[in-house]
Amino acid sequence: MRQRLRFITTLIFAVALCLSLIPGYAFAEATYKTYSGIFRTPDAYEPAGIIEKAGDTDFAAPSDIYIDKTDTLYVADMDNKRIVVMSRDGSLIRSFGEDVLQKPTGVFVDEKGTIFVADFGLEKVLKFGSDGKVEQEFVRPDSPLYGKNTPFKPLKVTVDRRGNVYIVSEGTTNGVIQMNPSGDFVGFFGQNQTQPSAKMMLQRFFFTEKQLEKLFKIVPNSPTNISIDAKGLIYTVTQGDEQESIKRLNISGYNMLRPGIYRDPLYTDMFVANDGNIFLISEKGQFYEIDTEGNLLFKSGSPDDGKSRSGLILNGSGIALDSKGYIYIADKGRNAIQLYEPTEFVTLVHSALNLYKDGYYVESEQPWREVEQRNSFFHLAHIGLGNAYMKQQLYTDAMDEYKKAFNLPGYSNAYWEVRNAWLQSNLIRVLLILIGCYALWSVLKRVHRRTGAFAAVVGIRNGVLSVRLIRELLFTGRFIKRPLDGLYGLKEEGRVSNLSATVLYALFIVEYIFTLYYTGFIFNPLGALGVNLVKDLTTALAPLIVWVISNYLVSTISEGEGKFSEVYQGTIYALAPYLIFHPIVVIVSNVLTVNEAFLFDFANTIIIVWCAVLLFMMVKEVHDYTIRGTIRNLFITMFTMLILSLVLFIVYVILHQVYDFADSVIQEMITRAEL
Repeated sequence: MRQRLRFITTLIFAVALCLSLIPGYAFAEATYKTYSGIFRTPDAYEPAGIIEKAGDTDFAAPSDIYIDKTDTLYVADMDNKRIVVMSRDGSLIRSFGEDVLQKPTGVFVDEKGTIFVADFGLEKVLKFGSDGKVEQEFVRPDSPLYGKNTPFKPLKVTVDRRGNVYIVSEGTTNGVIQMNPSGDFVGFFGQNQTQPSAKMMLQRFFFTEKQLEKLFKIVPNSPTNISIDAKGLIYTVTQGDEQESIKRLNISGYNMLRPGIYRDPLYTDMFVANDGNIFLISEKGQFYEIDTEGNLLFKSGSPDDGKSRSGLILNGSGIALDSKGYIYIADKGRNAIQLYEPTEFVTLVHSALNLYKDGYYVESEQPWREVEQRNSFFHLAHIGLGNAYMKQQLYTDAMDEYKKAFNLPGYSNAYWEVRNAWLQSNLIRVLLILIGCYALWSVLKRVHRRTGAFAAVVGIRNGVLSVRLIRELLFTGRFIKRPLDGLYGLKEEGRVSNLSATVLYALFIVEYIFTLYYTGFIFNPLGALGVNLVKDLTTALAPLIVWVISNYLVSTISEGEGKFSEVYQGTIYALAPYLIFHPIVVIVSNVLTVNEAFLFDFANTIIIVWCAVLLFMMVKEVHDYTIRGTIRNLFITMFTMLILSLVLFIVYVILHQVYDFADSVIQEMITRAEL
């Protein structure tokens, strides 16, 4: 028995020793993080290598890269004054232009293999044949339409199927320069719009023409890069444009992408893949993938931290994709071409997205489900699943998916179907119940009038209404029906008290919290996730408190007759429309669709205007002002509120600094005592 136990122990030890000698699998993670929106996501592209030289010559500030349909790479090697032609594995095929080019900054290859090079130094666009010889030059147009002072310093170039040449020139604010195949100037294309500031608008309103002439003219930003997709649509990138940094231009030069899509102020280059997805590179090292609708799919990459780690970019200047989905990025700072391979996750996303874009919503359900399992925060997966459920008439499931993606139109459409089905099944029943309740109420009232059968119930009701606090709270109805009588009762008859006003202020807080948590998803997509209770309550209550104090202080020095208690009471009673009707609006918001949003907005507007009118009347009646005096009092009150807020803020900052100082002194004393 002992020998058997010893044998087993020896065997286990030997197996453990052997296992310890076997090399394990190491799962390496990219040197950067990948995001989809604000959420972390599995890596979409991983570093797959770096190309630092073409043949025996190192790259010197590669400024642009283009990949044709045969996966041949064309690199504008700027400081080496050449165009490098390479295979996708980095092997040099040939180079040309050393004897012609001066500062090549952009390269494009058309379907015939003709190569167009934008040379910033020569101030020309050169057309090279497949043999590397110059066939044509595109120079500064001499047309009067081009303008005498318009510069011609080509940065980037692209060509459509008809041979029209589109040139991005530094400082050309009229848009992209368009030339025909013969080199004649056709016109400007896709001009950016100016965004005048509030200061400029005021200057235009108040300044004379001579004063305006002395100011700098407002000019739009000039495009900084250009690309073309498989359908022939032109795309532009504009650094510094906050609204339309990326454009997809139709034949008339109008942007077809929605404004305000994901923006990086330092976009330097773009590439449009065959499936329509847009790839962009930022000067600081991040690269992005955006779908055809302008939704951000992935944000990857990171600035080089000086350690030259794999995949980190020092100065991104060009981006292109090959037929297998590998990304090639020209890194001007590291004098290299960095290569990134697509991961299984991004391949899965592209598969689902292509089915989704082609309208195969049901077929896309399974790949979207796999994407969701790997990243539950990937919003397009939820949208795709929502569309799949809509096609299968699973509207409740679709609502859940759209809600996860914060997709209001999709959620609204799914909810409309759910609501419509419910109404068809229950509308008659609900109407019958309402009619029955009304008929029962009428019968009971008639029976009580004749027999007094419900005298006990009426007695209880009258007893409740005889409680002073209850009467004072119900007095809010007087402000709704007859506001002047209500104000008279408040000031002259003492129909309300500080206690009832305090209860209404507490009710205001409860209703505000109810609004934060229970407003319909369409009108409050974040719901409880977006609630910071302390901050939100402070935002709601602070203006009321400051208003009451400021109005009373202003009125005491401007011949106002109102007491502090009357201002305190009158303010909350003037908010009676909010206290009575706003909860109803919040409840109704849960059964409205996007197309009915105007009802929610209209109801809130009516309540706000109603409260403002009652507040105006309260100030007038409580302080016994004329209309002119009331307006004057309100303006001074607003100014006082501003000053008081600034004083409170300064006091807060000072107290915070005193607290930090005292805390540091105490911590120092504790540290010294321990030593």
